[in-house]
Amino acid sequence: MPETRDKRRRTDLDLFVLALIDSGISTPYDFQKAAGLSPGATIPALQRLLEAGFVRQGKSGARRRTDHSITPAGRKFLKNGWHTLIEDGPSGDLDADLRVALLVLWAGGKRQLATDFLQQSASKKLESIEWLQAEEESSSISSIANWYARLRLSSTKVLLQAESAAALKMAEALPTRLSAKAARTKRIAKP
Repeated sequence: MPETRDKRRRTDLDLFVLALIDSGISTPYDFQKAAGLSPGATIPALQRLLEAGFVRQGKSGARRRTDHSITPAGRKFLKNGWHTLIEDGPSGDLDADLRVALLVLWAGGKRQLATDFLQQSASKKLESIEWLQAEEESSSISSIANWYARLRLSSTKVLLQAESAAALKMAEALPTRLSAKAARTKRIAKP
């Protein structure tokens, strides 16, 4: 899947959906129930994964739910696809950055790399605040437009500060190990 700024967010979601399927969560309903992902996001992701040959669609089951399974090509994409996301750095979208960090743990088993990625995400948000402050100081707009712009900037700064703090908390809270191999071993060991 080619990478562009717009498609990058799709790639992290596609890989995350693959990881969910790899972990045994295989329907749009399950994605929503288990991970809080909307069908509006996961159904197009599943369609892209089907078209790319990364997943197979099973027969429709109860309530017309259709299971999906990962193909060997999908497993290879899951194993290697997250590397580009790490190289590109945080996207600025906290959900996307969290998905990337979890993919690093799931597919690569590298907690420190995932932690570093979330810390970079937090730093990027703080850098955005500095840029916004410079913009605010250089603004020469008057009247209602000025107030609107200033209040929007103030709220954006607060949101970025909160997201930065959240990214740091997530980095601290990452599990020590969350690899696909370990999860598959646990699933196989279940009675």
